[in-house]
Amino acid sequence: MSDAHQDDLPAAVTLAGDGSLTRWLQRAVVVGVIWLILGMAIMPAGVSFNPGRLYQRVLGFTLYLPALLLLLTRPSRALDFWRQSLVPWVLLLMAWGLLSLLWAHTARPADEAGHNVSILLFLFGWQQVFSRNEALIRRVLVGCSLAMALVAVVAITMNALHGQPDGRLVGFGVMANANLAAGAMGAALLWLWPWRFDDRRLLIAKWAAISILGFFVLMTLTRSALAALFFALVLMVLSRGGRRAWWYAGIVVALGVVAALAGAQFLMARGLSLRPEIFAQSMRLFQAHPWLGLGEGTPFRFSAGGEVMTHAHNMYSQLAIELGLPGLVLWTGIWLTLGWRGWCCRREPLGAIVLGLWAFGTVLVQFDLPHLIDSPRPGWLITWLPLALGMSLAYRPDRGNANAA
Repeated sequence: MSDAHQDDLPAAVTLAGDGSLTRWLQRAVVVGVIWLILGMAIMPAGVSFNPGRLYQRVLGFTLYLPALLLLLTRPSRALDFWRQSLVPWVLLLMAWGLLSLLWAHTARPADEAGHNVSILLFLFGWQQVFSRNEALIRRVLVGCSLAMALVAVVAITMNALHGQPDGRLVGFGVMANANLAAGAMGAALLWLWPWRFDDRRLLIAKWAAISILGFFVLMTLTRSALAALFFALVLMVLSRGGRRAWWYAGIVVALGVVAALAGAQFLMARGLSLRPEIFAQSMRLFQAHPWLGLGEGTPFRFSAGGEVMTHAHNMYSQLAIELGLPGLVLWTGIWLTLGWRGWCCRREPLGAIVLGLWAFGTVLVQFDLPHLIDSPRPGWLITWLPLALGMSLAYRPDRGNANAA
């Protein structure tokens, strides 16, 4: 959001707060959001404890609990949250997920309910602390992107010394999977891309980090992430308009073509990875329970190409199987509205980030990262984080017209 629009923002709930407890809780939420992003990238693997469990527990104390206390100390804050245009629909989606637990066959329904609550607490905490503070958002996103680039350097170095059997680059702990790591690092690249820096050192650090993150995604050999990143970058560049945008888009396309040709042998070695067969079997499961779905978190299995699958490899198919047509329609409406909001504000840094993450997520979840309502994982960075950023846009219908002019 440009400086010219700062006066358009309504009164903000900022770190200045209205009391020492509020200020402390708001600072804790900032720490929690940073941990949400970086924790999944830095938690070590191969240790005596479960890194994912420790990550979630720290997140509970630094993000969920402070957000809950912010709500309990002043319940009127819930009204401000409710007034956000997409929040009622998100609440309806979460309520439908909770209701579906009545017919779901899951071993731990309380854990599934906790996923819904954690998503709402994250969005509420973001809205209370970050929503109208672009300077804070910039510091957090830029800092996290640079930190993710450092993690990527460590992962690339370790992979060179102790490569994976399949040759694909992976991350650590929660991200110790090529597809998850590619999604997270691709998201970090996109939310660093639009920011401008006058300081030459920061500018060099920005492009060095973008190069490292892009190389990381390439070395994961995750075709869905590479295609998603290519589509998102071209859209972000072209959305700025002007002749220069076409030149930059041409450079991105040329780099993409060169990378695709250079890695064609590796990228096509896995064929279609059974995605058509998986989709066909997913549709059969959906058609068996089209209205109610199986229920949130209900485990299922099906065979595709001689292999047993435990999820649909497609977020929309997964959502249709678990929450039926109501859940699918609700999320599709929320996601399309978010994309339109990003497009209307595409000339502003936050709008460009929302649009880029929206495009990246739209493509990526067609093939990988299928779980929408889940504990924090890289999928959050391309679904719930852009939704939170969408609440931070000082959106007005007339601004979209101004941007289009």
